[in-house]
Amino acid sequence: MNRLEDLLSTVEGYRDAMIEEMTAMLRIPAMGPENGGEGEFDRARFIEGLVRRCGFQDVETYDALDERVKLKVRPSVIAKRRGRSEKTIWFVSHMDTVSPGDAKAWTYPPFNGTVVDGKLYGRGSEDNGQAVISTLFALKALLGVEDEPEYTIAAAVVADEEAGSDHGIKFLIEKGLFKKDDIFYVPDSGAPDGSVIEIAEKSIIWLKFVVRGKQVHASTPEKGLNALRIGSQLLVAVSEHLYGKYSALDPLFAPQNSTFEPTKRLANVDNVNTVPGQDVFYMDIRLLPQYDVQECVDVARKVAAMFEERTGAAIEVTVERVDPAGKASSTDRDGVVALRKAIRRVRGIEPTIAGIGGQTCANWFRQAGMDAYVWETCDEVAHQVDEYAKVDNLVNDAKVYAALLANLCYPKRFKGPCPDY
Repeated sequence: MNRLEDLLSTVEGYRDAMIEEMTAMLRIPAMGPENGGEGEFDRARFIEGLVRRCGFQDVETYDALDERVKLKVRPSVIAKRRGRSEKTIWFVSHMDTVSPGDAKAWTYPPFNGTVVDGKLYGRGSEDNGQAVISTLFALKALLGVEDEPEYTIAAAVVADEEAGSDHGIKFLIEKGLFKKDDIFYVPDSGAPDGSVIEIAEKSIIWLKFVVRGKQVHASTPEKGLNALRIGSQLLVAVSEHLYGKYSALDPLFAPQNSTFEPTKRLANVDNVNTVPGQDVFYMDIRLLPQYDVQECVDVARKVAAMFEERTGAAIEVTVERVDPAGKASSTDRDGVVALRKAIRRVRGIEPTIAGIGGQTCANWFRQAGMDAYVWETCDEVAHQVDEYAKVDNLVNDAKVYAALLANLCYPKRFKGPCPDY
């Protein structure tokens, strides 16, 4: 196999096997405790078997301890093919998923892996099962090449991405598994036509507001202090104030601005004729990297303090989560250059560079001073009812990954009509 077309044909030949393996994987729930599950242990065992079926001999499982889950461990599976250099090209995907929510709202059972009209339905199909399968089968195609690759090639299928990565990629970074000059690909966000490479992410802040007033009968509101009324006014005031203060636009991102959205609200009283004495709500903030996260938190607390003084309510603002954005990845290093070439070769399009408000494992690499590139082809239906991955995207993404590995690891072997190769 010396032609790039032969390599891509090999990947195409895996189509049925990719569907079969992904269907089997989706039938194994892998939700962390924050999503009402027992963790990823069972799915990790399946993935360990899958990487061996793909031909990897160098396979390790790294277990992060977690008392809340099955067998008290959160496993991440690492598979490598050693190259001439210790420098490693990593493909990082995650095995955990969010909850399916109301299973009755799904057209097809969320843990069945149903294929209909070229789409594979199931919770975690797009996020992030497509990446698990497409990257592993891309690497499988290269494992058949007898020549030793220029660089080490590796897959990391990690736990706990959906709830902050403390027991997943952050755990592995702390273990020293990765090196500064490694190349990292994280297929966990993209566009329906595969035209977007993500190089930057916004900072994330989750705030919890607790407003305490005085509960009374609704017919005599003057005797109490309506926490729901005060909380509702505070909710709007904080959001509007932050939108006004942090109003810069960055065309790298979509949306271009920081966002300050009220989201979750806890139930208060059970009956209509009671004025609630407590109101609890949350805000999800996605802050452009140019802004300081602690300053943003302090501003929200100052607004809350003003309401506290004006209304007499006791108001507490706590930080539930804060993830500062890492520095944007370079746009001219070998990793992104090879990815752009591969997308042009396989997809026939010129990709654009962008940032996102969501978070992927790439942010933890960037925080550690490493460049990471996020790319896949998807309809962005993650976390939705009837989440799916298109089978064509599954296969064609694998072709892109195989093409970029051919470029980076076998620069003199694979020939093709495209000048980039």
